[in-house]
Amino acid sequence: MDKRYCHYHSAQPATWHCQPCERHYGDCCVPLNADAPEYAPVCPLCRGGLRFLGAANTAQPFWERLPRFFAYGLQSGPLAFSALLALACVFMPSVLLLWLLLFAVATKYLHSVIEAASFGSQDAPSLAEAFRLDSLRAFFQQLAVFVIVLLLLWLAADFHSEAIYWGVNVALMLALPASIIRLSLDKSLGSALSPAEIGQVISAMGWRYLILCVFLFILWQSPSYVGWFLSQGLPRVVMVPVVALLSGYFGVVMCAMMGYAVFQYQGELGYVMAGDETPAGFAAPEWRRRKALAEAEVRVKEGQSGAALEILLEALREGAQDLKLNERYHQLLFSVNARSECLKHLPHYLPLAVRLNTPLAATAFLNARQLQEDYLPDDPLVCERVAEVLLERHKAREALSLLRNLHKRFPDYPGVPRAYLLAARGFSEELGQVEPARQLLAFIRQRYPAFEQMNEVVQLEAVLANLGKSV
Repeated sequence: MDKRYCHYHSAQPATWHCQPCERHYGDCCVPLNADAPEYAPVCPLCRGGLRFLGAANTAQPFWERLPRFFAYGLQSGPLAFSALLALACVFMPSVLLLWLLLFAVATKYLHSVIEAASFGSQDAPSLAEAFRLDSLRAFFQQLAVFVIVLLLLWLAADFHSEAIYWGVNVALMLALPASIIRLSLDKSLGSALSPAEIGQVISAMGWRYLILCVFLFILWQSPSYVGWFLSQGLPRVVMVPVVALLSGYFGVVMCAMMGYAVFQYQGELGYVMAGDETPAGFAAPEWRRRKALAEAEVRVKEGQSGAALEILLEALREGAQDLKLNERYHQLLFSVNARSECLKHLPHYLPLAVRLNTPLAATAFLNARQLQEDYLPDDPLVCERVAEVLLERHKAREALSLLRNLHKRFPDYPGVPRAYLLAARGFSEELGQVEPARQLLAFIRQRYPAFEQMNEVVQLEAVLANLGKSV
């Protein structure tokens, strides 16, 4: 199954789908409200209900998670299960009923592993899961599957043709993992034996199912190879429990891999599961903010700028001091050339941006100059800070226009000498104009003799004097 991605963010896997709009959305477009978990997300366009896709498009491929599967088998539950098998091989008497109960417990536990992993859970079930009352039912259903497999192999051998026998053998080995998956999830012998149900599992995974079978075959054979190796030097009383322990461990790893494969291809298999790594919701204020930004972006990309502006304006009524909302609102007003609204918004936005992110304020000022050539902020601190950023960007003329006659426009502003020192540097360093810089420095000396940065004024005057001599 090919992954689906957000219609508006091609790198974001889809987690929601709107059937009427035929749109897939990622978590970026549909944030969740942690304070209202009962809230059902709606489509940003039609306001209709969305279908949750679970982790069908976000799950990591199972072949990239091999180390995690081996680590999965080292949790307390799987280790207790493996230890139980090893101890049983040493101490349990040869009583058929006891061994049937042991196999029932083992079957139930391995099915529980498949079921837990199919939900994307990274926590293995405890051994207590294997002692539930339905253990015998699961065991006899699984036993029936194995008996039918052996019966089919016996019938294939009766044809006295190696081609037929091995063809049936390979087909059954390929179908067996899908059958076990169906039985552990559906709890139905009919599903485990149904060619259609088994075929759905195989077709959902496609050629990746063959990769799964290869890994399962290697894991299945691993205890046998270890047993053969140990048989060369260890007594049987040691070798048998070790092989039993490894069989339990590798059995858990195999089942965890099969369960996760279901989680990965849940969409095609008809399951919807979120998994442990699903992003959590946001607190109500942050959720409202993210929701407004996401819906506004969707509307803009659909060519509905007016609706996007209404969404942002509504959000700003509660989040007037939110920088991101104000920035997005300003950018959208500027992009649609809403001149009067954009200029009206600047007296609120510029001081906020200067306080939190001055480069954004500088960009907004340059935008304003495109709408009104002589635009000047009505806040002296904004003028000074924006001018400083513009000088760093080598936009000296725009910066100096902000500082021109600052002492007349804002006579009570205590930062005038600091701003004029900045302007003097702009004239001398950016424009190479020495005389205006000297005049500003002389003005600072005359009007602000107690200026705390007077030493910098003296240093700059000395530099300008040397420049004058060299000229």
